[in-house]
Amino acid sequence: MNPHQNAATCRNAVLCSLADLPDGGVRLVLDDLRRSETAGMWQHRTFVTFKDYPPSLLADLESLSEAELADFGFYVLVRLLAVNGRLPEADDAPDSDMYLTDEQRHHIAALTDEDVAWIDQQLLSRCDDQFRKVAYVVATAMSLDPEGQPGIPDVFYAGRVRRLVERGVLEAVGDLSRMRFSEVRRGR
Repeated sequence: MNPHQNAATCRNAVLCSLADLPDGGVRLVLDDLRRSETAGMWQHRTFVTFKDYPPSLLADLESLSEAELADFGFYVLVRLLAVNGRLPEADDAPDSDMYLTDEQRHHIAALTDEDVAWIDQQLLSRCDDQFRKVAYVVATAMSLDPEGQPGIPDVFYAGRVRRLVERGVLEAVGDLSRMRFSEVRRGR
């Protein structure tokens, strides 16, 4: 193939963005985007927090190790392959805590009852009487929480959504074991 020739572009993308954290740090977020049928329009699918960085760490890129930069590139590549159907088993797999790192497990274990109640309140604050994707509720609760808990993965938040459904606080449709295939709203 001629390297200057345009190749067919896959329909889906991964958007990388930064979010300011209350402590002055920065959260690196990946957002799976699906191109909609309307030209120029995109549908947000799944927000994933790659990592929270402390204040001023990203001001000097020399402080980032080559391994960390490589991990980020690999993570983006895997997300791109998944959203474009090249890794269907990863795209359709249930949300699971079996892949949590030891650090994430430590952060979860360190949560107090008050922390969990705060997370539940943040999740509920993103819900109203309209059904919304659990992935959207989780992502906005994680990224917009002014007192966000660093190091807590999205699957923990999704588990809290399931508990809120079990308690009858939220109503659900779809498969709650998969954030992208379920929706919730406030209980009536």
